[in-house]
Amino acid sequence: MEDQSGPRVKIRIQLQFPLQMVTEPIVYHLVKDYDLIPNIRKANIDPKSGGYVFMELEGLQENLFRALDYLRNSGVDVNALGFDGAQEWVIN
Repeated sequence: MEDQSGPRVKIRIQLQFPLQMVTEPIVYHLVKDYDLIPNIRKANIDPKSGGYVFMELEGLQENLFRALDYLRNSGVDVNALGFDGAQEWVIN
C-alpha cells in the first residue's frame, strides 16, 4: 500500500531496554509520534534488570527510520530480525 508520503513497510525488530528505560512509554511514542502500528510478539520487562521486546512495526518507511533513530538515541538497543515478512520469526 502506498500513499502520497511514500511506501508502507514492515520490519521485525528486537528491542533491548536498559534499566533506566523500563518505565518509559516507548510503544506509545512509536504509535503517537511516528504513526506506526506495533505487533508485540514477545516481551519481558523487569524493573530491576531491564527488558526486551520482539515486535513488528508497520508504517511509512521514513517514519520507521525516524523511530529507529529515536529508539537508539534513547539508549534502546535495536536489532533487525527481518523486513516485510521475508524472514520467519526466530524467537528463543
